[in-house]
Amino acid sequence: MRVSMARLLLPLFFFASLLSSPALFAQEETGLKPERSSAKVALVLSGGGARGAAHVGVLKVLEREHIPINCIVGTSFGAIVGGLYAVGYSAAEIEHIMLRQEWNKLFSDTPDRKLAPLTERKSSRYQGQLSFRGLSPELPTGLYGGQRLTEVFDSLTTERLLAADYDFDRLPIPFRAVATNLLDGKAYVFREGRMTEALRASIALPLIFTPVEKDGMLLVDGGLVDNLPTDIAREWGADIIIAVDVTSTLLKEEEIQTFLNVMDQTISLLMQQSVESNRKLANLVLRPDLGEFSNNDYGRLLHVIPLGEKEAEARLEEIKNLVVDIPPQTQKIPVGGQETRIIESVSFQGLKAVKEKQLAAEIQTKAGNLLDPKILHADLGRLYSTRLLESVDYKLEKTGADRYKLIYLTKEAPLNTLGAGIRYDKDYKLVALAEFTARQLFGTPSTATIASIFGGMENHSATLRYIPPSLSFLFVEPKIFASRRERMDFSDGTLVDKFTDKRNGANFLIGGSFFKNLEIEGGYRYDRVSIIGGTPPNQQEGTTRLAGLTLRINRDTLDDQDFPQSGTYISLQGDKQIRSLGSDITYSRLRGNIDRYLSLSPKSNLRLNASVGYSRGSIPFYDLFFLGGYNFSEGGPQRLLGFNRDELAASRMAVAGADFRRLVFSQPLGFASRGYATFFYNAVIFSECLEAPYHSQVLQGAGIGFALDTMLGPMRIAGGWGEGGRLKFYLSLGPSF
Repeated sequence: MRVSMARLLLPLFFFASLLSSPALFAQEETGLKPERSSAKVALVLSGGGARGAAHVGVLKVLEREHIPINCIVGTSFGAIVGGLYAVGYSAAEIEHIMLRQEWNKLFSDTPDRKLAPLTERKSSRYQGQLSFRGLSPELPTGLYGGQRLTEVFDSLTTERLLAADYDFDRLPIPFRAVATNLLDGKAYVFREGRMTEALRASIALPLIFTPVEKDGMLLVDGGLVDNLPTDIAREWGADIIIAVDVTSTLLKEEEIQTFLNVMDQTISLLMQQSVESNRKLANLVLRPDLGEFSNNDYGRLLHVIPLGEKEAEARLEEIKNLVVDIPPQTQKIPVGGQETRIIESVSFQGLKAVKEKQLAAEIQTKAGNLLDPKILHADLGRLYSTRLLESVDYKLEKTGADRYKLIYLTKEAPLNTLGAGIRYDKDYKLVALAEFTARQLFGTPSTATIASIFGGMENHSATLRYIPPSLSFLFVEPKIFASRRERMDFSDGTLVDKFTDKRNGANFLIGGSFFKNLEIEGGYRYDRVSIIGGTPPNQQEGTTRLAGLTLRINRDTLDDQDFPQSGTYISLQGDKQIRSLGSDITYSRLRGNIDRYLSLSPKSNLRLNASVGYSRGSIPFYDLFFLGGYNFSEGGPQRLLGFNRDELAASRMAVAGADFRRLVFSQPLGFASRGYATFFYNAVIFSECLEAPYHSQVLQGAGIGFALDTMLGPMRIAGGWGEGGRLKFYLSLGPSF
């Protein structure tokens, strides 16, 4: 099996494992049927990534025609399809499962954002992350840990495997899944145990997904040594083998132009030799015409499945001739769902620094509860979303007729991480981020963060968030910071001046986290502000002290940081500078923002936005509400398409806007996994007056943009029109921070 992305990733050390072909039986494809009516018919499904969806089409035809299938052997994606069919799902149900999946999310390690604490929702800021266990850096063994896959496989198979006592021979159709032991290059065949473990191991393409650790082995994609496992079916005693081969074809001469192409072709040739040998072990090989589809065309499964049907229909007479004397397949009876099962105890395996009590508070399943796979599935998501675990799964050990021990299998995430990101945009040019986070301090859920943003703008900070172990919703947060930001001074759309706002200071806040998506905090803040450059009235001599009280409220239910499909984001901050608390001037400043995302269809949504700013008192020019531009910098001006960055500086303002966004393409596992087109409209009413009467102005803007969700973060381009003939072009490459 060849995955296009693997051309850049598969190392040469896999050659050795590929050289050991498992096809030991030299037998021509005969098409002969055995004499005994009790002959054992095996269905063998190859790996092939998204091309493996054609297996579903083949199954639809076999099921409709009641073709007997006595056992199934699968590799990689073939193991997924075969495993689901073996546990009792119909071909139509598997088709529904495949088409409803959000493959971009399924192949990512991003937890359900709505379940993660607000402070742990910032991983999208990073393009790279280095983890530390103690002081030792730890590199990942794959780009993705496959946690989302684990959760989906558990939800689909757990109850059905319980009914079979985890014995693959007791499933409605006996089943085998093939993986590769990375330590010796030999095939490993799953015959029992958790179906999730078997499927997860069989699809673990090296360097894409982390290996599965089992009994001293490191298990990866079975396609490396046995992509069409007809040999396993023969060893299992199959008399008739119907194989479905969706292995990728070799590159054409004109496609081989670089060293990487040569390397890819070499690996494919070695794989091809194994597959060709194993084809000879089958009585019939179905090879759907999948020429235009690649291994990572998960966004086009709807078009791949019918090609499997087409091939099976074309070869139907041959299939029927093979099984003419064998009793037809009867309707499969789904397993599970009838028995009452009780959780006798709940425990966690693999914990070291994280306390079991801390994780137990996250789950709903308790000792004495009825076993509910849906709740177990939700509990896995909640545990993983804590960001304290690199991976988590569970096993159920039977202790009595209807009683089970629930054991969570955990692998702690490194508690110390260094994240980094870089972004280029037209406003601030090149900006970089480095952020170190230490978790589980003082034997509590407390964290410490040291962050540095530098380049076109600067913001350096050190923050401690102390969480009392007995009051986990409460936190105390001292912070020190230093920042530098360049501000623009416009007059009638023309840049006339600029100045630099430099600050350093500290704050001390006390707050609480509620329902995972709401934080309220307040306390004391002290800033020392220096202004460099500028001309009157945007000029200041010396340093000004700002000191007073601050209140912040944040609520976040967005399902994605960069490209939300649904949810709400609300932020509110109020500051009051008070002389008696050390401030040189007195004024109040209130700012609020709400973004509401409405899903119109699986591919489109509508964003409604409203922002307000209100000030009272002697607000200095550098603390006005700056508006304009289309940048994604924290601390940047309010976005307003059709205008320059910082073009408007208001003492009071209100902005309303609406964006319509449409998914243009989806390519899971690709460099750019998704592409979007967006149409914007925004309007602002504002006043530049610092005191009454506050004469207001109204301006409008609109625009169109295109964005890519890439491995290096969002890449956005947009064009905007603003009143007065303003035409602006915007570019932002990289994550928001």
